[in-house]
Amino acid sequence: MVQANMDNTLGALFIGLILSAVLNGVTYSQAWFYFSTQSQREKSDPLWLKTTVVVVVVLDLLHQLFTSHWMYDYCVTNFGNSAALDALPWSYYGMAYPTGAVTVIVQSFYVWRVWKLSNNVIIAGAIWSVSLAQLGTFLYYVARVFGVPNASDLSLVLGHYAILVNALGAACDITIACAMVFFLRQSRTSIKRTNHLLRSITIFTVTTGIVSSVCAIMVLSMAGAYPGTNIELTFYFMLTRLYANSFLATLNVRDHLRELSHTTGGIITTSNFVQTRTAAGAAAHRSVFSHEMDDFPRQKGTENFNRSRGELEDVGTVISVKVDRITNADYK
Repeated sequence: MVQANMDNTLGALFIGLILSAVLNGVTYSQAWFYFSTQSQREKSDPLWLKTTVVVVVVLDLLHQLFTSHWMYDYCVTNFGNSAALDALPWSYYGMAYPTGAVTVIVQSFYVWRVWKLSNNVIIAGAIWSVSLAQLGTFLYYVARVFGVPNASDLSLVLGHYAILVNALGAACDITIACAMVFFLRQSRTSIKRTNHLLRSITIFTVTTGIVSSVCAIMVLSMAGAYPGTNIELTFYFMLTRLYANSFLATLNVRDHLRELSHTTGGIITTSNFVQTRTAAGAAAHRSVFSHEMDDFPRQKGTENFNRSRGELEDVGTVISVKVDRITNADYK
């Protein structure tokens, strides 16, 4: 067992506070960017989504205030009183509840994205049940904290519950990322530029999901490796910020991806792509317009394609494309 001292108790809290304060500033900048671009969008986000953004930002602010009070209580109010480090101030509970709320809100949003992308209620419901199980375990853990007299005994008495909470959180995040990657790959088409755009969305999805997962894994790893210390709180303080920032980044990146689709000519689709087919009875005056013709497989009858007007002289070839807007671009 690691001996508790000022470095791995108060020092760990101090480092976690600094890192979480930096990420808290990033949250505000992302929130400002989100609301400042709403007037520039063709259609602004629905009220429920804007309200969710406000709730997440407010909860992130409360988390920062409570953790700051926690440090103030240790470093100023009880300066020089080492016995005070073994007592949990009331701000500990104020810090814990925003974390649980932000976690379940952001994970529910990601589960909603999985459902909109896959239209599979069973898969989305299974993932959401893991998130709800994490929330239930978290609330039970916080309720049990009231019965622990000393802070040093917290990880010893309830350490296995803390590990379970973060294990469920990491499992939920990884499952969401894997589900998004799977269904995005199912949306691949025969258009190279569209696949390039889908690849960009996939990389962004994995990146945002893996960061919070790694942080949750670090929390449960430190809790198991260094019981009786506050080393795991260094990462736990950042967990709320990472969820909030990944949520806001997901919303803010939509405009960039939309511009990318316009400049590269890509089309995001969740439908099956219907490749070139022949239609002998097509009308002689039918024309097919597409800026993606170079990406289609060359077939008989396409050699005389007039790129300036986008017409096929051989009307025996018809291009049929079924396109749906992906929910990553617009949340309605």
